Amino acid sequence: MSTAASKSRPKSGRSAIAAASSPWPVACTGARLRRLTRRVTAFYEHQMRASGLKLSQYSLLVQLSEVPQPLTALADRMEIDRTTLTRSLQPLLEQGLVGESSGVDARQRLFALTADGTRLRTQARKQWRQAQLALEDNLGRDFVADLHTRLELALSRLKPALPEDN
Repeated sequence: MSTAASKSRPKSGRSAIAAASSPWPVACTGARLRRLTRRVTAFYEHQMRASGLKLSQYSLLVQLSEVPQPLTALADRMEIDRTTLTRSLQPLLEQGLVGESSGVDARQRLFALTADGTRLRTQARKQWRQAQLALEDNLGRDFVADLHTRLELALSRLKPALPEDN
């Protein structure tokens, strides 16, 4: 019997009992969401490859404007830690798509889109829109709308269950 066939058929006998008594969760939501996130990211990035941006970089360009904003405010709005945000900003800074300045307090870092960043965001938005429509074509528009609703609900329910800094 092929490996694929043995993986797809239900477990019976001792193997089913062993799986049921395993200390690991059978259906780990976190692992499934990570797999889905990787697949969805790959889908968008394939559709947006002409822009030269990763999905995370495009998302960051969408959150920025020509008005400088503090790193902490941006991190809070995107719900990511400042270290991850700093790493994500670095290639955009190096490409001249984002500019950095100091705030009133020299320790405060402010970030804004440059003219090149604004132009690239406008071009990439068209490709993002095509990617979004292609995703909806593949999954179904109602499915995507329901998924968005459920994801927002999950986000709102989990937020109070986490420590303040999450």
